[in-house]
Amino acid sequence: MEDYKIYRHILCIDLKSFFASVECALRGLDPFETALIVADSERGGGSVVLAVTPYLKARGFKSRGRLHEMPHVDNMIVATPRMREYLRFSKKIVSIYLDYVAPEDLHIYSIDEAFLDITAYLNYYQTTPKALAQTIRDTILTQTAIPATVGIGDNLLLSKLALDLYSKTAEDGMAEMRYHDVANMLWPIQPLSAMWGIGPRMEKRLNQLNLYSVHDLAHSSRKTLKRLFGIIGEELYFHAHGIDMTIISDKTGTRMPMKSVGLGQTLYQDYDAHSIGQILLEMVDETAEKLRFIRKRAKTLHLGIGYSKAVGGGFSRQCSTDEPTDDVETLLEMTLNLFVKHYDGSPIRSVFIRATGLKEHLGMFQLSFFEDVEKKARRTKLWSAIDSVRQRFGKRSVVRLSSLLEEGTYLERTRLVGGHRG
Repeated sequence: MEDYKIYRHILCIDLKSFFASVECALRGLDPFETALIVADSERGGGSVVLAVTPYLKARGFKSRGRLHEMPHVDNMIVATPRMREYLRFSKKIVSIYLDYVAPEDLHIYSIDEAFLDITAYLNYYQTTPKALAQTIRDTILTQTAIPATVGIGDNLLLSKLALDLYSKTAEDGMAEMRYHDVANMLWPIQPLSAMWGIGPRMEKRLNQLNLYSVHDLAHSSRKTLKRLFGIIGEELYFHAHGIDMTIISDKTGTRMPMKSVGLGQTLYQDYDAHSIGQILLEMVDETAEKLRFIRKRAKTLHLGIGYSKAVGGGFSRQCSTDEPTDDVETLLEMTLNLFVKHYDGSPIRSVFIRATGLKEHLGMFQLSFFEDVEKKARRTKLWSAIDSVRQRFGKRSVVRLSSLLEEGTYLERTRLVGGHRG
């Protein structure tokens, strides 16, 4: 069996009671304390219930029933489905995933569930799979108010099984299943339909072979299963041993085009024109680093500034360059020009930077009579060396001296990415 095992670090993330949680988020309510169901009441009692909040699930309510089947609860909210809002939230959460992994390491399984292969990113973030999973989950909650559960495994199957079988009842909403856990965590599972990929009809046919648990399936004859069920039977045998050889980046048709990179942050205190310069520098640095990491260059830069609540408002503007770039100095100049042109002097509480119009990095750059080409080439080599060091030893291994200043937030945010507070 060892020859069939692949060793990755896969996250399977499920957005808890997604439709109901979005409705709560739009109302400023806590889904764990709110009696809310999503159904079109105008269609009468036969309307299908699309989702119920975790609060109601804990009280025995089930999704996918009929409205007239729902028990009575005082002050229960019946929310009319709003698919555009659900898609808007889903799109935002996908963009959060893409802040942590490249498109080829992301597989969107459904509107509320996704797989992330984080294997290549653990050294970069200097963290553990569980810590990175917690960071991503916290980011989703902070930016969208949507709770999530996470399964972690050596492959897609194990991460999905960890999610379905254990994470939703775990105190911290996360569960991990590795190959060495299969005997204790997977084999005892029965009925067989409780396992992902086995429906009631297949369960009935397996029961006729005296196979009632995953342990029974794992210790049955692989040849017999293949003879009776074809390739599906052989797949069931491997799955019972926790084996799945799917690599996310190899899955045809699942790659998502990356349209932008960037980041945003809400500041711990108000900033002015002088102190915000360090924040802009750090965020441009990180945006350029992401561009280099995915081998892209950007043609357009967006800057968003949000003022403090006492003032309200802010601005969001963009500018473009003639040639796509990943050069820090060019991106910084574009950012500062936008800031100087549109800033009105109000206290700043949030900043957003995003690079769009991405083009493939072909290892060349456009020559210009107005630039020092040798200097630009040296900068390119310097950042390449810095990237190599950071990917091996972590983001904190090389930092600008200015990030040690009081107004800098880069070092604190690198702690948060690793799940550790300084």
